[in-house]
Amino acid sequence: MSADRFFDLLPGVIRSHDTEAGFPLRDLLRVLGAEADVVEDDIRRMYADLFIETCEPWVVPYLGDLVGHRWLPVPEGRPGDAGSSPLVPRRAVADALRLRRRKGTHAVLDDMVATVSGWSAVLCEGPGDGECAGAAEQTVTVKAWRVPSWPLTYVRPDRVRRGRPANAYRLSVLGNDAPLFTCARSAVGDDEAEPIIVRPLTIDALERHLARHYGEGRSLLLHEDGVPVAPERIVIRDLGDWDEVFDDEVAVDPERGRVMFPEQYDVGQLTASYCHGFPMAIGGGEYPRPTPGIPVAASFFRPHHISAGFPDLLLTDAGDFSRYLLGLLGPEVVAELVEHRETAGVRLCAALNRVLQAHNLQQGPVDLGALDHEALQLLDTSAAGAGRIRLNRLVLEAQYPDDVGRSHAVVRVRAGDGATVVNDAVRALQQSDRPPIHAVVELCDSGLYVEPVVVDVAADHVLEIRAALGCRPTIVLPARSEDIDDMLLRCGTRSRVVLDGIMVAAHAVRVSGDPAEVVVRHCTFVPGWELDAACEPSNGEEASLVLTHRPRNRHGRRGYPGPEEPPVQLQTTCVEVDHSIVGTVIVQRDAVNADPVRLHITTSIVDSTTADGDAIAAPNGRRAHATLTVVDSTVVGSTRAHAVELGENSLFTAGMDLERRQVGCLRYCYVPASSRTPRRYACQPDLAMAPDDGSPEEKAAAVEPKFSSLRYGHPDYCRLSDDCSPAIREGADDDSEMGVYHDLHEALRRRNLEAALAEHLPLGWGLQVEFEPSPQPAPSARRGGR
Repeated sequence: MSADRFFDLLPGVIRSHDTEAGFPLRDLLRVLGAEADVVEDDIRRMYADLFIETCEPWVVPYLGDLVGHRWLPVPEGRPGDAGSSPLVPRRAVADALRLRRRKGTHAVLDDMVATVSGWSAVLCEGPGDGECAGAAEQTVTVKAWRVPSWPLTYVRPDRVRRGRPANAYRLSVLGNDAPLFTCARSAVGDDEAEPIIVRPLTIDALERHLARHYGEGRSLLLHEDGVPVAPERIVIRDLGDWDEVFDDEVAVDPERGRVMFPEQYDVGQLTASYCHGFPMAIGGGEYPRPTPGIPVAASFFRPHHISAGFPDLLLTDAGDFSRYLLGLLGPEVVAELVEHRETAGVRLCAALNRVLQAHNLQQGPVDLGALDHEALQLLDTSAAGAGRIRLNRLVLEAQYPDDVGRSHAVVRVRAGDGATVVNDAVRALQQSDRPPIHAVVELCDSGLYVEPVVVDVAADHVLEIRAALGCRPTIVLPARSEDIDDMLLRCGTRSRVVLDGIMVAAHAVRVSGDPAEVVVRHCTFVPGWELDAACEPSNGEEASLVLTHRPRNRHGRRGYPGPEEPPVQLQTTCVEVDHSIVGTVIVQRDAVNADPVRLHITTSIVDSTTADGDAIAAPNGRRAHATLTVVDSTVVGSTRAHAVELGENSLFTAGMDLERRQVGCLRYCYVPASSRTPRRYACQPDLAMAPDDGSPEEKAAAVEPKFSSLRYGHPDYCRLSDDCSPAIREGADDDSEMGVYHDLHEALRRRNLEAALAEHLPLGWGLQVEFEPSPQPAPSARRGGR
């Protein structure tokens, strides 16, 4: 409501007298109006709390009790109102009476599977045909697919070479066979009564229902030179032997993710939109990620953000804005700037940061014509909070372009054939008239960036290479004549590097120098660099992420200056790996002149690709000079480090070897019994080896983690198998599974599903829940599957 709504109701003569007196009555009525707004909002909120659709989360249990809803457990720490989350009971409470009236019907049971578990499933009431063949009598059988599908749009398929027929492609950009899945967002026409079930797309299903699964917004669509391939040209067949196709046909094998054109057909630029299966939203993709906004810290001043002469300029400038700014700084700050010339820059930065938070600089004598597009947008939206701080910083940058550094800039690029897009974008920002302190290169498609990436990040600067929302770009690092072909990020002192939402293949990511922070978020650094058709890595012994304090190429390349030598005393570097998939992590750090690297791994997979390889180590199998924090993650291979501060709800498949055991803790983890670790709490196999019948070796073997697949590229990558011990599947601190898929809460979802369905079964019927396996590519002829 208007702040003066009560004052506006008064007669004009009273308002006139109040104006002459300096508005005391208006100010009083504004206070009363604010309290009236609070009361009215509370009344509206109380009315909304009468309905399950609009009530606050804390009201849901009370409404559930009123209708006799049977409560199912919700994981601790999970958001209380996640809308469509299968473990949040708002929808179940809303449907309680409706479902109870239809108890025992097939429609109720079908609805409850999706509502309670979130899985796609087929329900069989006794034996039948097709999916229900072999189901038990007088039993409701739930055949569920747990692997969700994730869309990829306009990706470049890998062209098959090495003696294979011409015009043969694998849809996976890495060149491995990857089964297609039905898309959850697939469009359903008016003539299609059956809902889309998210599961692997078979040859038979695609052939019988091509119109249902092929097309815009559906499970598969091929584009040639930007033009969709007509459905009439698509033929569905088994391409295991790459059987030749003829005429104008385009053969598709959805079970392997293969496409083939006729041998004499001149194929244009082929792109594909399809869905692939993966257990969880990690490793980058077109799934929603946290919005990459401008961090608040980028707007605050540091001493290197202003020129050395800016304090003197501010004191001597006779301009209107400078006088206005000095008035906001106050006489005490001005006196300090005059008296302490040697530290004037630091004192001025601290004072400017206070001004950024406390004032609206756009209210001063600002030259609006000097503001950029971002500042004008903030002006139009009446920015407050972090937006106002950002606007104040942009105002100062516009008023003093030569003395106040450009804080943040974004350049958006798309994949180009043969062009060094990423390198050129970074250099364009760094060599511009006003290079930004925080430079962002945003990749705005899911294309293929085949280029070497060698980037220098200056001291105290930030470089961010990220995927745009809804994109998953792939950077392929080609082999060159250089002594090192990795993605080189050479960092100055106190610099920061952020990699967000990208996939890097063919070589490693090497971060050198003395950065303050390295963030790897929602990324995939392909374990083993490259994959063959059966998902076997081509360079399984190679690292995917290398952290070193000095560059390997110390003398510079031809035409480029040699990199700056790092300081003798290095600062502490923090490395964060979040919701990512990486191969072996190598830490090559000076153990004398630097504290250990602080390596934080959260909801991620670190895969050495071999059972006895090093997942985290220093070169030559030594202990990495790093202190680890590993939470909700799976580490495939040995862990060799300085110390572990915290390991929680994680799986370490091979031994752990730490230099310092007296600090840190492992809790609710699996780590082999022979490992050298800090103190352990509620870990396996320690709990299983309690005094009892049987040898310690047999007890340890009984709880050893078993995986459906340990090959990146399989839909069930790093997922615990169904015959894995319950001590692992339910061994986390909240009775969920250990490892990277802890947040899926599959054990709890299954128990909730069985409890919910048991309440609505037909009288006298039993219940059976079965999980359908995901397809696995055939093992490579040259290397056995794992």
